[in-house]
Amino acid sequence: MRFAVLFPVALSLAVMANRVEAHAFLVKSDPAVGSLATKPATLRLEFSEAIELGFSGMELLNASGVPVALNAIRFADEGHKVLVANLPMLAPGIYRVKWHVVSVDTHRTEGEFRFTAKQ
Repeated sequence: MRFAVLFPVALSLAVMANRVEAHAFLVKSDPAVGSLATKPATLRLEFSEAIELGFSGMELLNASGVPVALNAIRFADEGHKVLVANLPMLAPGIYRVKWHVVSVDTHRTEGEFRFTAKQ
């Protein structure tokens, strides 16, 4: 009888804990957050969870806030956790990366960071 009462409570707690961990957060980037990068050819973002490409994206802005064209945003892995885009030749300066992703379980996260490009 006691098991019949405790089991549903334990199951509910386990499901809620899974939902908390289900958000995709930025784990690593290249160029790295706050870094000084020499002629980066790609922008690579790695997330903690698999993401849906059709509902995710990234944007690169120069120091004046003008968007820089990103080419061919795609997955760089079979686990669908790494987004990559080709970069044009970047002029020296500070760049801001804005990203948003939707994990495979439909949770949306977003963020931004800066890096500096040098010659």
